[in-house]
Amino acid sequence: MCDFQTLYHHNDHGYVVRCAHCNNIQIGFGNMMLTFPRDEFDAFRFWLKQMQEMYADTEMPEYKKGIVIPTPCDGIKLLFSKTELASFNSMLENADTEMQSLELISLFEI
Repeated sequence: MCDFQTLYHHNDHGYVVRCAHCNNIQIGFGNMMLTFPRDEFDAFRFWLKQMQEMYADTEMPEYKKGIVIPTPCDGIKLLFSKTELASFNSMLENADTEMQSLELISLFEI
């Protein structure tokens, strides 16, 4: 059974939690929920950051949903506005910072 540790929570944006037992990371954002092992979370975070940079200079209204992010599942894609993608990336970065801090602290626990 999962024992979740909150890495990030914001009522308007979403949440990121990590299971203390299986180390999987669950992300809730808007109407989607994603679960990744740690290494896949890092890869997903890096890839989303690249997608944000790719669309940074694209002419589109900030709140128009025009950024399509493919997934490994056929027929499932993520759809973001520039503002949503920036918020999502910020949320993941904050969660990663918290996770790294907790991992450093655990090195000093006896």
